[in-house]
Amino acid sequence: MLNKFFAKPIEIKLGELLLKFYSVADFEFSMSGRIAVPSKKIAEMVKFSIDQLKKEARTIKDIEKRFVTILSKSIENTNSINRALRELDPLIFSQDHCWRDIIGALNEGDDDLNPFRRIALVKYMQYLSSRQEIIKYLYSEKKALLNEPIGKDTVNSPEFKETLILENTIFEPVPADGNDKGNAIERMPKGEAVTVALTPGEEVNVILSKHRCTLSAKDGIQFIDQAGKTHPLIKGRNIIGRDSVSNIVIEASLRDVSRLHLVIENQGENILQLTDLSSHGTYIPVKFIEQHTA
Repeated sequence: MLNKFFAKPIEIKLGELLLKFYSVADFEFSMSGRIAVPSKKIAEMVKFSIDQLKKEARTIKDIEKRFVTILSKSIENTNSINRALRELDPLIFSQDHCWRDIIGALNEGDDDLNPFRRIALVKYMQYLSSRQEIIKYLYSEKKALLNEPIGKDTVNSPEFKETLILENTIFEPVPADGNDKGNAIERMPKGEAVTVALTPGEEVNVILSKHRCTLSAKDGIQFIDQAGKTHPLIKGRNIIGRDSVSNIVIEASLRDVSRLHLVIENQGENILQLTDLSSHGTYIPVKFIEQHTA
C-alpha cells in the first residue's frame, strides 16, 4: 500500500519492508538501484535455449513498445500516465526487485504521484534494457558454441532469414566511434530527459541506433538526418522516428530506428531536452550525459 502524510513523505510497503521517500529525487535514487538484473534471474536465463532467448527478447520488445507509447503521451499530458498504468495488466511487470508491488502501490494514489509513476516506468524500462543486454550476450555465445557451418541452402531457408531479422531488429549495434576518446559518445539513459545546450554555430553528433545525424545551431536549431536532409526544429515538442505521427519521419527501411525514437523539446535560446524512447538507443556526446548524471 502507499500512503501520504502531512510532511508529504511517500511510503511503499513491500511485504514486511517499508520504503519511505521524502522527495522525487529520493525516489529516483532508490529506483536506480533496481535496474540491474538479479543473479538468480541471470542463472535462469543461462539455461535458456536459443529459441527461448529469441522469445524472451520479442516479449520484452513488445512490452517496451507499450511503455514508449505511455511515456510519449505523458510528455504532452503528464496526467495521462495515471490511467495508462492502471489499465496495464500487473503481471506484465517482473517480480524482480519487487517491481510489480511498486507499480501496484503507486497505482493506489492520485495524480499527485504522476512524477513518481513516470520515474518508476523509466527505471523499469532501463531494467528491461539490462535484461536485453544479457539476452544479447547469451544469444551470441550460444550461437558461437554451436558453430554451425552456413551453406547456401541454409541461407535461403525461412528459418535462417527469420533469425537474421531478429538479430538485426532486436539487438542494437554499437556505434563505430563509441570508444573514440577524441569524440566520445555514450548511449542516453532511456526515458530520461537530457539537456543539450548549444552555442551559436555549434553542431553536435546524434546517432540513432547506428545512423549518424546532427543537431545544428548554425541557422536556427535544426536536425540533420542520416541522409543529410535538414529539418528545422519547432518550438516545443519534436518527435523523430519512422512513424508517420513524427515531426521528422525517418526512412521506413531503417528498421533499427524505432517508430518513436527520440523526442526533442526545443525550449528556446538553443536549449534542448532530448528523451530517448527507442529499442536500439540514441547516442550523444559524453559531456551531456555527464552533466545529466552529475
